[in-house]
Amino acid sequence: MIDYTEMIPCLLCGADRPVRIYDAPDRLMKIPGEFRIVRCGSCGLVYLSPRPTVAAIGSYYPEAYEPYLRITPQSLPAWRRWLLNYGLRKRIRPIVQRKAPGRALDIGCATGQFLAYLRDTAHWQVTGVEPGQNAARYARETFGLEVYHGDLRSAQFADATFDAVTMWDVLEHLHDPCAELREIRRVLRPEGLLVLRVPSLDSLDARIFGPYWAGLDVPRHMVVFSRRALMQMLGQAGFIPERMWCASGSYFAFMLSWRMLVEDKVAAPRSQRVLDRLVNNVVLRALSTPYFWLVDQLGRGASLTVIARPVEQVS
Repeated sequence: MIDYTEMIPCLLCGADRPVRIYDAPDRLMKIPGEFRIVRCGSCGLVYLSPRPTVAAIGSYYPEAYEPYLRITPQSLPAWRRWLLNYGLRKRIRPIVQRKAPGRALDIGCATGQFLAYLRDTAHWQVTGVEPGQNAARYARETFGLEVYHGDLRSAQFADATFDAVTMWDVLEHLHDPCAELREIRRVLRPEGLLVLRVPSLDSLDARIFGPYWAGLDVPRHMVVFSRRALMQMLGQAGFIPERMWCASGSYFAFMLSWRMLVEDKVAAPRSQRVLDRLVNNVVLRALSTPYFWLVDQLGRGASLTVIARPVEQVS
């Protein structure tokens, strides 16, 4: 018989002193269930407990889950295509500015757009790992990518295989993020680079929207990282952060949080349709750019991006 949920101790310090913050349902995909977001009473890490087990979590990632959507640039209107390419350029910049073309691994590569862009524009040799079977197949068939279906451990890469490893909004989804970081350190070359992005608990969005903040994404996000918690976990896994910044202020994430709030408080189809139009409003998106830029500069952006390097000894 499958155990569908589990109670866990803190993933950072191991203490079993959870303090309740929110009880929350799956607001994004509307899959039934109620979960609890807690804060560790010892170290302050925010995490999900109870949470879906490894055996059960797949049911919370349907094909309609946004990273699995099969979008090619050619299928988008010009302004959406420009935004997509702009976002991909921002993602590859930390890598190409610091490393000559080499071998890169993207963990949780979804349908492969980032890897294809890194290969085609920066001439890297690229590999992906993706737990979603259909997304992995799409990446292979559409972009001709080498993508392993499964997780990092099941791919069984040799030691010191990669010059760069990336994780875009993935670490928070993992049942054991510290173990994943240690495995990344094993497959990364000594002079290699880890670049990752996570939703930021320190963000203004998190403070404004509380339990409706899109960055919580219950129950797919197992951990909600603050800057401090992320630095501690990287250190435990044998990494030194080289740079940590907010550089992806997201109009979409902000409006998604608003939508979750309105759906719960108003539950009016007309209000939801209005919000859908606002999400895709080019003028409003452009006018909001200075606000998101300022929030990023103040270190309160919705996402936190980190560049880290492996160290020789783990304390």
